[in-house]
Amino acid sequence: MSGASGWSTSPAPAAAAPAWLIQAKIREGAPLSYLPDRRGDTGEHGERNKYGRDPDANRRVICSDGWAAKSGHPNTTPVTDISASDKASCDEFTFAASYNSGGMPSDMGGTNQVTSGDKCAQTYATKLSGGTWRLYDDERKAAPTWSEVCGRSAMSGWVNSTSMSRFPTFAKELRLIDQDTYFVRTPGFDNCDASKPTIKCDIR
Repeated sequence: MSGASGWSTSPAPAAAAPAWLIQAKIREGAPLSYLPDRRGDTGEHGERNKYGRDPDANRRVICSDGWAAKSGHPNTTPVTDISASDKASCDEFTFAASYNSGGMPSDMGGTNQVTSGDKCAQTYATKLSGGTWRLYDDERKAAPTWSEVCGRSAMSGWVNSTSMSRFPTFAKELRLIDQDTYFVRTPGFDNCDASKPTIKCDIR
């Protein structure tokens, strides 16, 4: 089975931007392969996929515990005006719940295994004084070569979680099962051009 997951771009463009960037520039629009977790909230993690792989194990490879606070870009902007307790978080693409995740072992069907998120293209999301969001390369690191197989971005935790709020419903409605493929859509980025060496795109 296959389908298309539409990103919640409007409330969280800063989270959609790195996904669009990696999907367009590195993956060239290729579909993702779904890695389901468990049945309900009380099942065993990984029980719905053939390898018993907990997607959180993939996430920890790319976004190790505390990475955003310890190593994320200092100009990452939390939205404390929306959520008083908001703080920087780590976001990865492709998703941890996919066989395409950089954290998914190759001997479990993973297609892009890396040893850590340091091997991914590095970005961060910051909010300017006029309220405009910008996604930048992390200039403390080497510039992306676009031969990377994954992306890691520091961003607001609220923005990160809001952007993915529709995915569980999408997966359930399409009845995605282990290794089903689906495409990722980022509404608003349709006219953006990822072919240039320097990528500039305004979403309004």
